[in-house]
Amino acid sequence: MGWFEKLYQKGCSASGAAKEEQAKKLRQNVTMTEHQVELEDLLKGYKTSQERGLTPEQAAANLAEFGTNELTPPPKTPEWVKFMDEMTGEFNLLLWAAGVACFVSYGMLPQADNLYLGVVLFCVVTVTGVFSYLQNAKSDNMMNEFKSMRPPRVTVVRGGEVSFVDAALITIGDIVKLEQGDLVPADIRVLECSPNMCVDNSSLTGESDPIKRKPECTNADPLETANLCFFGTQVPEGSCVGVVVKIADNTVIGKIAQLALSTEAEQTPINKEIHHFIQIISAIAFALGISFFAAALGMGQDAVTSLVFMIGIIVANVPEGLLATVTVCLTLTAKRMYTKKVMVKNLEGVETLGSTSCICSDKTGTLTQNIMTVAQVVYDTNGAPKIQDAGSSFTKGISTFDTESAGFKALVKCSTLCNTCNFDKYFEDEVTGKRVLLPFSKVRVQGDGSTITEILWKTRGNASEGAMIKFAQGGPIQACFGKRDVDEMRRDFGKVFDIPFNSKNKYQVHVHCESPDPENDDKDRTIYMKGAPERIIDRCTQYMCGDGRVVEFTQELRSEVEKAQMAMGNNGLRVLGFCTKTLPIKAYGKAYPWSDGRDLGKSTANFPLGESKALASYKAGMVDDKGKPLDPPHPKSGEGLIFLGLMALVDPPREAVPGAVAKCKTAGIKVIMVTGDHPGTAEAIAYKVGILWSPTARKIEEMNAAEGLQPGDVGYQDPALAQAIVVPGWEISDDDPVAKWDAILAHPQIVFARTSPQQKLVIVGNCQRVGHVVAVTGDGVNDSPALKKADIGVAMGIAGTPVTKNAADMILLDDNFASIVAGVEEGRLIFDNLKKSICYTLTSNIPEISPFLCWIVFLTPMPLSTVLILAIDLGTDMVPAISMAYEDAEADIMKRPPRNAATDHLVTGKLMCLAYLQIGVMQALAGFYAWMLVLNDYGFPPVVLVGNPGATAPTGKLGFFADQVMYCKFKGGQYVNALGQVDEGQVIAGDKDPWAGSVSVGAGLRRDPSEVGPRRQYPLWDRGDAGYLESCSFAAKNFNGRRAAPKAGQTWSGGFDYRDADTYKRRTDGQPLPTVESIYALQSQKYFEYVPWRGRMSEFWDSKWLAWDITRSEFKLAKGAKAGVLGYKNNKKAATFSFLGQPPGVWSVCLGNDGNLQGKETDSDLVKLPKMDQLYKGVKMEHVDLPTTCAGETKYRTWYKDAVFCNGGYDANGDAKGGAGCADLDDVTANLFYCKPTDGVPSCRPDCESASPAEIAADIAAHPKAEDRTIKQCQNVASRMVQKNALMHSQAAYWVSIVVVQWADLLICKTRWLSIKQQGLRNSVLNFGLFFETLLAAWLCYGGIFSVLGTQPIRFTHWMPGVPWSMMIFMYAAAFYLFSFASTAPGREHAASRDERTTPTRRRRRAREQGREETSTTRKRRYDETRKYMMRATSPEVVDAVTGAIKRQAGWIEKSTYY
Repeated sequence: MGWFEKLYQKGCSASGAAKEEQAKKLRQNVTMTEHQVELEDLLKGYKTSQERGLTPEQAAANLAEFGTNELTPPPKTPEWVKFMDEMTGEFNLLLWAAGVACFVSYGMLPQADNLYLGVVLFCVVTVTGVFSYLQNAKSDNMMNEFKSMRPPRVTVVRGGEVSFVDAALITIGDIVKLEQGDLVPADIRVLECSPNMCVDNSSLTGESDPIKRKPECTNADPLETANLCFFGTQVPEGSCVGVVVKIADNTVIGKIAQLALSTEAEQTPINKEIHHFIQIISAIAFALGISFFAAALGMGQDAVTSLVFMIGIIVANVPEGLLATVTVCLTLTAKRMYTKKVMVKNLEGVETLGSTSCICSDKTGTLTQNIMTVAQVVYDTNGAPKIQDAGSSFTKGISTFDTESAGFKALVKCSTLCNTCNFDKYFEDEVTGKRVLLPFSKVRVQGDGSTITEILWKTRGNASEGAMIKFAQGGPIQACFGKRDVDEMRRDFGKVFDIPFNSKNKYQVHVHCESPDPENDDKDRTIYMKGAPERIIDRCTQYMCGDGRVVEFTQELRSEVEKAQMAMGNNGLRVLGFCTKTLPIKAYGKAYPWSDGRDLGKSTANFPLGESKALASYKAGMVDDKGKPLDPPHPKSGEGLIFLGLMALVDPPREAVPGAVAKCKTAGIKVIMVTGDHPGTAEAIAYKVGILWSPTARKIEEMNAAEGLQPGDVGYQDPALAQAIVVPGWEISDDDPVAKWDAILAHPQIVFARTSPQQKLVIVGNCQRVGHVVAVTGDGVNDSPALKKADIGVAMGIAGTPVTKNAADMILLDDNFASIVAGVEEGRLIFDNLKKSICYTLTSNIPEISPFLCWIVFLTPMPLSTVLILAIDLGTDMVPAISMAYEDAEADIMKRPPRNAATDHLVTGKLMCLAYLQIGVMQALAGFYAWMLVLNDYGFPPVVLVGNPGATAPTGKLGFFADQVMYCKFKGGQYVNALGQVDEGQVIAGDKDPWAGSVSVGAGLRRDPSEVGPRRQYPLWDRGDAGYLESCSFAAKNFNGRRAAPKAGQTWSGGFDYRDADTYKRRTDGQPLPTVESIYALQSQKYFEYVPWRGRMSEFWDSKWLAWDITRSEFKLAKGAKAGVLGYKNNKKAATFSFLGQPPGVWSVCLGNDGNLQGKETDSDLVKLPKMDQLYKGVKMEHVDLPTTCAGETKYRTWYKDAVFCNGGYDANGDAKGGAGCADLDDVTANLFYCKPTDGVPSCRPDCESASPAEIAADIAAHPKAEDRTIKQCQNVASRMVQKNALMHSQAAYWVSIVVVQWADLLICKTRWLSIKQQGLRNSVLNFGLFFETLLAAWLCYGGIFSVLGTQPIRFTHWMPGVPWSMMIFMYAAAFYLFSFASTAPGREHAASRDERTTPTRRRRRAREQGREETSTTRKRRYDETRKYMMRATSPEVVDAVTGAIKRQAGWIEKSTYY
């Protein structure tokens, strides 16, 4: 339950104090006195009578007073609340906040990357939230399941008449009648019942054995007394009349229901870990964000850009793909657990089972098979009774009985005929409606791979009798008698008479004939009796030998039988005795009046039953404890019977359970048995499965007494030091002091027996209090409160009730405890694998964050775009991270103790150190190396990057690199054209050369780039033999016009046309722009326009950039409606950056301020750039050779509000466009020119003939529409476009280098303890992940969707810079290996000495493993492999002598680096 659902429920429920008070009352043990009150007083108090019941009027009054017999439903949580709870988990909220921050950032500074990131984050959270909601969706129908335990109608006596009443309308004092098969409608006290009346309390106690009921109170404990029947239980046999004493919520089941519904589920460990992880990530993100926000402001960055930068830092810290990764990993593990017969209802429960440190397990059906089975038989063998195995799992399937033995045959015949249980052998085909005969049994594979023989013929009747007929049907009945099945056996030996079992006599008697027709059979009759062994032995005077002879039942034979009985009883087996007697037909003929004696006024039957003691002890006038006269025994009942043998029954432990319990011990998991069964039975099974393995205090006392030992004697054992304890339920309660519970739970071996639902809840709560993560198993309704209270509730899928399954977090489909252990291993595995996934995912955080830091601290172009960060987090990293969920368990996974939730977190300091400070830093270095290498390859060496920032989109006050023309100071080199021809001073007709007056410029003279700038025809700079760039910078943005955008509309009506200088009107939409004055200030210091020849040789080069027709769009999307998505407010701006770094013309602040700048400047809020500050310091306009007269200075961090835009255009009258003085600027820049048609075709070419002002005016006069003009307005955009494309290629290379380095990262993250050699590369999904991320990166680079992600088809060689860094992760710090080896030598010696305490086999095995690893390490010393090797070598394992757990003694390397 998340915070949203808790908040909703808090607003809809009672106060916390009231809820706690109610819960405390519900946790109290069941207290009732109605079963102890004298019956007459009870009925009088209810104003009812046994014969007439309530009057209709009294029934109506009681119904009004006590309410209907219905359980109070809990407040229901609407589905929308559950959905919102999934959508607002802590991780989800973090991503929601990050998405909102992106939209806020986009609103402040329209950058497409932030818009994309915000949309994607919202999509990720929505998709994963919906997925989790659907995966975890389960209807909370617990109350409906409780209601299903109530019968629809009840037989009630009211006003002396029997009627059928709706179960909801019965009330206190109603007299109800129950028959075989009925559900008990309320808590009732038994008034009278048949001798065979019993109830199935399995829904309350979890034990399926029917329990006898009788009118007398037998125990003060209401759950133990025999005169109460509880709501929801069933009557499998017999009938009774009772009075209703509790209804609705006051019934025992009602209190359990309220307890279950009021018990709040514990926060899962993985939920706590995610909370802890979010705290860490949020703290890091906000600390870094706020710190660098302050730093940016301190560096002179404006508040908006600094805030956007802070948001970028915060978002870069958020692992956007981790939520999806965790969800998918948990889902995959849940599916894998399903194949192991564990169905997970709550995804977070997957990991919780792995965190379990204590399992409170039910006995029946979980540790045992819940199938009563004949385990051993005793019959005469070679003249003495011997124990023979019956082929059950108790005896590991071994059978030693002899089907040829007459004694065994007689035993099987007696157990089959003296038996009322039957088989249900058919099932109804839903398609055909026919009844189909099932096979008797089949072999079923359990979740752990073991097999169990499942009997498909279900038994109807007593479980013990069912075990006997299943044993007979499994082979003996065919081998001994040649019968097909039990039914044929019973038909062939017709029943004459029977005496049902009752708790007083403790035996059952059947009389059979030797044919199917008792009425016509004239052969002797045979008595068959079974019952408690002591009762059977006492009634026998003869003994059947193995060959069929009948001999005297001597004292010696009796002693042997009793020894066998004792031996089997000590093994936790339930023993029954069998005897027989053949009665002559002459004395007991066809018409003999068989009787149990009651109708004859006798206390015994009228045929031989071995009642000689009763005959001998009876005296006339004897009375019972109530003073009533005793009936005399029948004289014929005294004759003794023939002893046949014994059968030992058991609900056998599942074959896989002892091994699973041993595995729990090895893993440091405490297994506690919590059962409703008797302490003796529970203790025996606990020893059998390994939950108990040392003596309890009681057994120690018995051993001391047997040996006659006293304290201080040699060999005396102190019972107070017993490691094992069996605690009956009557010894504990919720009110017990904490010290008592601590003392109980301090025992490593614990069994709780005869526990109530409230006690189970208290046990779980105390286990949690002492620090355990508790898993609870259960199948009955009584287990539901404990299941909800537990950290992980596990219900039985086969035997479990619907209530239990509803309350649980997961369901064992095979009811096998071993499946829990398999689930624990899977849970530990997913925790390990989540650690690996998170470590792998977090390593990319540093290379994602550091570009922002580099951008703001070193004022460089952005090395990595936000969209490419998404491509990593939600693209290339996703499949490899998810592939960790498929990683096999490391060898030590079940040798480790359960993790300490207080210290062993999902994300630890060691993990952060590895992911951030080691691997993350190396990834970042790899990215920066690739980024600088690619920019250098395209003509932008590292020296030109620092101090020349570029905005993350073509807007803002940091928009220099890739947004403006770059100006560089050259040392040597040469100017060339697109064909590589050097400018040798060739004469070009109509050439307008701004530097024509320079001494280095002239016909036949090679231009010196150190002195003059390039001509239009030779615009590229090539380093030649030894040229290089001294420095590069950009024209200062010293014009800040109006905040208004250009006015839309037609040109003739004052609208804006980017080709017409007259329409600009100083409206710049608030964007600062460079001016011709700042350009001339650079040129005066020998900084000239830079178009690198290396860019010309790139794969992205377009020669049209040298002469770009400004009517063409630079972007494919710019002309459509999608242009706004890119972050531009209108298409005209997107076309040519008209108001950004390179407008189609020049702005002149001198012309805008009438030639005088003095006093017109204002301080700007531009970022302080030391390089530009230095370049513009003290530059006076009169010294920069402007074609116009101008006074004043131009500085970097000052700007002017007035300027004139000039683009060399003229109107039809020959006047310069833009205003007076613009004509003087026609030839001042080499990147703007007008081309006359070439060969009669209007076009832009670098070598075109320039048009004169008169020709431009004439063309305008001849063609009023701009689209029809033959003279083209052209612009050299190559400098900016090469920067832009080179930067995009370098960003793609940075991104690709992360992918390449992640290869090594993925491999080293796949193990935490073992070497890769030991773990192997068997994870095919991980291997696919390696190929996937590579192929995805290649597809994103070369797949043609560059306009969205900004990826580019980089050169193959630009994939290589990340390779050495990837290898370095494996190889770096060879010195670390030497240091580790030297430092740990003493530790290794110490470890070796400690290792001597382990077994020689383990030492030899470890030596072999270490020898192999040392050889491997010598061949290839890798950092991470070396670290893991040394970690294993310095952390020996020792076996805990008390618990059997294998504990690892962590060495310093493990303590320092094991994450």
